[in-house]
Amino acid sequence: MFRPSARCGKFSRVSEGERLTDRALRFARALVVGSGATLIDFSLFTTCIRLIGMTPTAARLPALCAGASVQFFGNRSFTFRAQAGSLSRQARFFVAVELAALSMNYFLFRWLVPKITFLPPELVSFVGTFVVFVTFAYPMRRLVIFKLPD
Repeated sequence: MFRPSARCGKFSRVSEGERLTDRALRFARALVVGSGATLIDFSLFTTCIRLIGMTPTAARLPALCAGASVQFFGNRSFTFRAQAGSLSRQARFFVAVELAALSMNYFLFRWLVPKITFLPPELVSFVGTFVVFVTFAYPMRRLVIFKLPD
C-alpha cells in the first residue's frame, strides 16, 4: 500500500504488517525483555564486583552471558513472537550476533570506564550496553535472527 509522504508530496511504501504502531509495540516489548535481561546482568555484575571481589572488566563477561540467555528466550517468545521459526537457526544466528555484541559491549565498556570516572562502573555498563543494543543488537534481532519467512 502506498501512502503520501509528508515531505515533497512523494509516496512511501508502508507495509500492512509494519505499521508504525506495530513497530513501536515490538520495540516496547524488546525494552521489557531487555529490562529483565538487564536486571539479571546488573545483579550478577554487582555480585561479582561487590561480593566476590572481581574487577569490573572481569565481572562484565559472565554478567553479559547471563543477560544474553534471557534475551534469546524473551525475544523469541515475547518480543518477536517467532516460535514458528527454526529454533536451531535462530540460536545459531543469535550466538553469532551476541558474540559480536558481547565483544562490542566489552570493548566499549573498557574504553568508557577510564573516560567516565565520575560514574560507578555499573552505570557506565548501562551506557555502553544501551549504545550497542540500539545500534547493533536490536536491528540484527529484528532483521535477521527472529525474522520469519514470509
